[in-house]
Amino acid sequence: MQLNEAFAAIISGTKDIMGENGFAVVNANDPVVTDGEHSYVDFAGDKGKIRVDIFGNQAILYYTDVNADEATDDDFKKASANYFNLDEFDQRDLKSLCNEFNDTVESKFGSSKASAQGGSKKPATVSKAAVKSGAQFYDPNTLASRISAIYPELKPYYQENYDKYGELLAEEFFENYGAAPIINTIRYGSDSEMKKVFKALNECFEDGTSDVQGVIAVTILGKMNNEERLISRAKEYMCDDMNELVVLINQYLASGKGEKIKEKLKNPPPYKPKKQKKPGFFSQMMAAGNAQGGMPPQM
Repeated sequence: MQLNEAFAAIISGTKDIMGENGFAVVNANDPVVTDGEHSYVDFAGDKGKIRVDIFGNQAILYYTDVNADEATDDDFKKASANYFNLDEFDQRDLKSLCNEFNDTVESKFGSSKASAQGGSKKPATVSKAAVKSGAQFYDPNTLASRISAIYPELKPYYQENYDKYGELLAEEFFENYGAAPIINTIRYGSDSEMKKVFKALNECFEDGTSDVQGVIAVTILGKMNNEERLISRAKEYMCDDMNELVVLINQYLASGKGEKIKEKLKNPPPYKPKKQKKPGFFSQMMAAGNAQGGMPPQM
């Protein structure tokens, strides 16, 4: 992939959200500016200026609310840093990058109906760049955001969950809404659809916290209900770290003791603000499995 091709995809993939928030690409006929090792595209509007800067293996979104005609490089603030690699990226990666940029622009300049009606904010997510650098791990918020980008019909429920509690309750979101379209893809989806959803699941599992691993293995993929056809199909796309664990969890959930866990997932206790963190369903299941000698130790 060529750099200009990548920038063209970024401009195309962000133009709607940029337009909704009053921004338009600067010098549309020749928008890419190269300055030393940096290449960037600017978007300007009444609210200020936005810059997408590609430097090394990063794609960084900067913004300033200083008047676009008066803004200087010193006025820009970093809003989002994401992993970028021309040699590795394809159109799917660029689409994911655009989704992250769109979410950032909306959070900074949001003129959407949600923002206008109540100043809704989006849960903070972890970028690929932060994970690549070892600074952070993927969390349930990031998983929910990425899955909502794959299934846009989930976005209202994702935002509703966050607005209701002031934080994202990932287990509730996936139990009630997010898991169903994933299971439907496993049951009926094409090869390309399976690769797309499992790319997100595998990346978040391999480089994620124990919380996000639990959501993936139990709350989402546990809903395969130990169906042989679904398990067999999912195994073709699951990463090695997840494969055996998900199979064992499905076997456990299909057992008599597993029914109690499934009932808890369906009927969680009333929400209370966080005080001291208690073991989640994933930890409970792993402990139960270890006691039986039926599951591998928690990673």
